[in-house]
Amino acid sequence: MRITVFGAGGIGLYFAGMLARAGHQVTVVGRAETVAAAAAGPLLVSRAGEESSIPDVQVVTELRGGGEPADLVLVAVKAWQVRDAAEALKPVVGPHTTILPLQNGVEAASDLAEVLGAERVLGCTCVVIAERIEPWSVRCLGSHAAVEIGVLTPDSADRVEPVVEALTPAGITVSRTNDIEATLWRKLMLISSYGGVGALARQPVGIVSTEPETVALVRAAMVEVLEVARARGVALDADDVDQMMKVYAGFGPETTASMQRDLAAGRPSELHYQSGAVVRFGRATGVATPIHQTIYASQLPSETAAREH
Repeated sequence: MRITVFGAGGIGLYFAGMLARAGHQVTVVGRAETVAAAAAGPLLVSRAGEESSIPDVQVVTELRGGGEPADLVLVAVKAWQVRDAAEALKPVVGPHTTILPLQNGVEAASDLAEVLGAERVLGCTCVVIAERIEPWSVRCLGSHAAVEIGVLTPDSADRVEPVVEALTPAGITVSRTNDIEATLWRKLMLISSYGGVGALARQPVGIVSTEPETVALVRAAMVEVLEVARARGVALDADDVDQMMKVYAGFGPETTASMQRDLAAGRPSELHYQSGAVVRFGRATGVATPIHQTIYASQLPSETAAREH
């Protein structure tokens, strides 16, 4: 497959490396520093103390038309960058190009669909902890990536299997869902709640999970997401809260959410697309979200300051 990976952070480099190693023709869209680093040597991917050198991954700073369209596009930028990415991807998107967003939150697929066409976009949740340690080097912490994918429209049903066939030999676990909206909201329930409470507590899961009252706060935050989702007609119930709490309990003690890490480091984060989205959708549906409102309001000054620099 001709695969374009838009974004050269940890997740983008990880997927690019795994797919190139599996024999696909991979082009990464990154910054000038990534292009320079790629010219100096192969992409390095490490996990569990083992490092792989992966040659022949092309890197560009922008996409130009004139060539063959991509068969598959992975959008690996942060949630607030998705709309700009959609515009930048137009030169390599053809009638048969399939687009897979890897963001947290529930809005990336619809943002891409508005620009590039809903029939080309699959919904996706992605679970992997991948850290870029240098401009052309990435480390996977813990298990390899797992994604769950589903269609936004019945017109794109025949696009699922080719994506499964591309990702699976690359070591990426793929599952299918018949209700991608529920899948996305279930992931938002998890990531916004434990990440948001973690940002308030300024502690990793191993510390937060030893305090019963704080664990109860994580659960209550998940219930808020459940209530908002159900008000929007999403098919979730209390069992989903129990399921996500079990996932949370299974995290390693040093685990922190990406939003939590970005806020702590003074970087722009996905606050607006996680707790901010819960608050926004809650207001639109008349559902109170006091915990996520507290997370959002308390972290907003740091978020605003990070975006001004």
